[in-house]
Amino acid sequence: MSPFTVLPLVAGSLWLVHACLTIAGSPVPRYTRWFLFGGLPALAAAMILSGGMVGFMFALITALTWLGMILLEVFLTVGMMVARDAPAKRAV
Repeated sequence: MSPFTVLPLVAGSLWLVHACLTIAGSPVPRYTRWFLFGGLPALAAAMILSGGMVGFMFALITALTWLGMILLEVFLTVGMMVARDAPAKRAV
């Protein structure tokens, strides 16, 4: 498999683990958040600095994967806020 397809698959799988841990209420997602949302931009920067067209393409795929995971994280956060606040609204 090409590294251009493997990177989004691996990052997506790690994000699913992060989402499951968040939904379960574990304290671990704060560490997986740093790994996913801090590691991907660092990887993209390293690929840009390595130079070349392949490095640029890999950095572009990494940046797009990162932006997609940020969008998924926004949906997860909003969903968790709605799920948390729904019983409080019913109780009032």
